Amino acid sequence: MPGAEFTPSEVGTDAACFRTSGSAETALRVEAWGYWTPEIAHSFTRDAVLFASKLTPASVLVIDAAQLKPQAVEGQEALRVAFRALATASFAKATLRTENVLTRMQLTRLLRECGLDERVGFER
Repeated sequence: MPGAEFTPSEVGTDAACFRTSGSAETALRVEAWGYWTPEIAHSFTRDAVLFASKLTPASVLVIDAAQLKPQAVEGQEALRVAFRALATASFAKATLRTENVLTRMQLTRLLRECGLDERVGFER
């Protein structure tokens, strides 16, 4: 249900993981790091659609991918699914944080493919 509290989730290990937390009434946060295995990517695909469904027109989304490495096919597809779900959602603001130049290039391409390049801003 939109506006509901989001149940925090963490999938992966210290080396590669994603974590989701927050409330649609304030801010929703996704943290992603490492090089995802196919299992982590699959979990992210499932959780991303649920996560995007929680967004409201007042939601602020923060995606912290500062420690995310460039992803293989499975990880890229998981991010693509997340971005497609986000493209149909209403939200006030979305910010994506990256430090790795190659990861930023990959995410920029995926955002553009999904029509989010004008709706999601980058920060360092």
